[in-house]
Amino acid sequence: MIEKFNSFMAATVSPWLLALVVIAAELFPPFKALLASVFSHHWIGKLVITLGVFVLVGFLVKKQATEKTAFYSIIGGLLVILAFYIFVFFKG
Repeated sequence: MIEKFNSFMAATVSPWLLALVVIAAELFPPFKALLASVFSHHWIGKLVITLGVFVLVGFLVKKQATEKTAFYSIIGGLLVILAFYIFVFFKG
């Protein structure tokens, strides 16, 4: 079963989802509150959602991604989150 897990595609998709969920939770307080109420803390909610998508994409998506694509997606997702927080810091 492990040999059928598409880890590069999972690692390509999940960082962008995490960036989207982080930004959405910061811009929409009811969403952040929902995550906190369902998962006991909003970061745990973000983890569970991202991990769930990682596993689903890894097992269900057959299209292959490369190691390079996965790496750049991880770095890109982190930079989007960092840029968002820098923007919020200097804006406020």
